[in-house]
Amino acid sequence: MSLGLSAPAAHAADETITAVNSTVTIVTSGWGHGIGMSQYGAYGMAKAGKKFGEILDFYYPGTSQDTISTSSTLDVWISADNDNILHFYPASGLQVRDTTGKTKVLPTGSKYKLWRIKRVSGKRVMYYKNASGKWVKYSTGLNAKKWWYVTTKAGTVKIQLPGGSTRTYRGEMIYKLYNGGAITMNRVKMEDYLRSVVPSEMPASWSSEAVKAQAVAARSYAARYKQNVATSKPYDICDTTSCQAYYGTSKEYSASDSAVKATAGIILKYKDTIAYTMFSSSNGGWSAKGDYPYLTAHEDPYDDDMLNQYRLVTLTASAIQKKYTTIGTFKSFTFKRDGNGPWGGRITEVKITGSKGSKTVTGSSFKSTFGLRERLLIAVGGLATSSANYKRWVDTKQVNGAIGVPTGSETVIGSGLYAPFTGGGLYTADNKKSYLLTGSVWDAYIGDGGAAKSALGWPTSDVTTFSDDIVEGMSKGVRATFAKGLISCPAADSDAADCVISYG
Repeated sequence: MSLGLSAPAAHAADETITAVNSTVTIVTSGWGHGIGMSQYGAYGMAKAGKKFGEILDFYYPGTSQDTISTSSTLDVWISADNDNILHFYPASGLQVRDTTGKTKVLPTGSKYKLWRIKRVSGKRVMYYKNASGKWVKYSTGLNAKKWWYVTTKAGTVKIQLPGGSTRTYRGEMIYKLYNGGAITMNRVKMEDYLRSVVPSEMPASWSSEAVKAQAVAARSYAARYKQNVATSKPYDICDTTSCQAYYGTSKEYSASDSAVKATAGIILKYKDTIAYTMFSSSNGGWSAKGDYPYLTAHEDPYDDDMLNQYRLVTLTASAIQKKYTTIGTFKSFTFKRDGNGPWGGRITEVKITGSKGSKTVTGSSFKSTFGLRERLLIAVGGLATSSANYKRWVDTKQVNGAIGVPTGSETVIGSGLYAPFTGGGLYTADNKKSYLLTGSVWDAYIGDGGAAKSALGWPTSDVTTFSDDIVEGMSKGVRATFAKGLISCPAADSDAADCVISYG
């Protein structure tokens, strides 16, 4: 199935979509923001024999490789540790130090089950949990108003998160008083940080050149992010997908470790600045324009999984009205697009119009409101969820099957319904069973007037192959039956003029 990619328009015309059967059908392509490197595209390039440098050049044109020290570190905000307390487990060589350099080695043994640092009256206070489960205050002699750092002999620290789950991090943990509470950070070497980030962002089992490209992109992104927040935050980067996903040692794999090691210290730069190497899962076959010269909008034939990233979302008028309560009864969406890519490009602005007025939002806001995967989408007055055509579409794996994506709204013809798709047309005469016409048979039926005008009436079968002598001079080919005849064609892709229409 093809997206039908075409060259981007200089200015995409506004388009208005009204509800059909009180429904709007939206199909998105890709997954994420589409800016920079497509991870599935990198995978596709690697399978095509491209090296990681070629992948990076394709997705970040105009950048060049450089290096940073492999001993550089990051302070990563551990956002899941959100109860203002740092809990950590006893270990050999466990110690806490403050920013003055003063250190306290913590004891081990059956008496000490769990340690914690807690904010009390604007100061740090240490406790341990004893064998009976009670918390006991412990004097450290450290400066309670300075940052505290937790380290072990092994170079890893196991912490307990709110709720009881645990994670182990390389490097050291930092307890920082902040905004009336406290936050937990992990100070870790960049290369060790990437051992967790890279397989969290891209499967370690993918082609090694793609994983190497991910390693360089993730390293560059983290180094640039650190520069951006250097004076505004107590940390260098967060640990969620808002920055880069980071879960400590639990996500480390030998394959991705090898990719990190093979690209040790390599980053991308644009002129004299570290590149802001954004990336997302799939760009749907066309990358989105970013804020920098190397984040360009361009066709991406390597986005190997873009066909599998289609997703159908059905919006009812009532659901739309609940999201935008001031518009009254929903009437239409009006989309503005950026002109880059299929369907006129990604939506940049949406006007939601109803009986009482309208509301205009950004494309990103619209995407978030309805949980869409991408702004690269098409929308049509929907197939009613009660429609036999809709059910057939869903039963054939929706847009991932042979039917494709809608190219127009479902229309009522007499007592039946017709819905056009990129892969053919779905027809139901009585809303009980839906039939799919494709290729030359579909072309011939449309040419004969379709369901609205053809003397054949409504289809009574899908297009199937045949090998018989019903039609003189045509012993095999493809055929569909109709209420009042049949259409036979020598091949699925033959010219409609070569088909034979038999009435009666």
